Order: sequence, then structure tokens, then C-alpha cells
Amino acid sequence: TEKGLHARPASLVAQRAREFQSEVALVLIESPEEITTPPGTRADAKNIMDLMFLAAPCGTQLDVEAVGADAEAAVEAIRDLFADRFGIR
Repeated sequence: TEKGLHARPASLVAQRAREFQSEVALVLIESPEEITTPPGTRADAKNIMDLMFLAAPCGTQLDVEAVGADAEAAVEAIRDLFADRFGIR
């Protein structure tokens, strides 16, 4: 969204990630503006507070990583949320 990964999108990501058995993480790659979160910071995608602490503004480049039996489906589901802009229009 235009505001970045704030409460509503973070909640949707955590909710979706909890649907999978795999461990799912978002990794901050690069931010379009200066933020206190360093590149490489990982956030547990199932934990809304972890996601909020990324402080990722709109345009931040994130990677989705997952490990487990349903990892591929988990990554795809999280990427789809971002691609759909969390259903916010």
C-alpha cells in the first residue's frame, strides 16, 4: 500500500502465513528511503509485531522465504497478497 507495511497489511500477511506449516519470513532487501531497519533484517511472517518492526515504507524491496513441507505454496500466497496490494484499492 502507499503507507507501506502498516497494521492492516501486516495483519493480512501474518494471517495468511499462519495458514501454512512452514516457517515463513520476510527479509528486507532495500528501502527507497532511509529507515532504521538494516538490509538483511528478517521478520517472522506469522508475527504481526515482527512485521511492523520492519518499518517498511511503500517501495521497500522484500524477499519472501519459507522452509517446510508447504514452503512453495506459502511463498506464492504471500507474494500474491503483495501483488494484489492486500485488496486495498
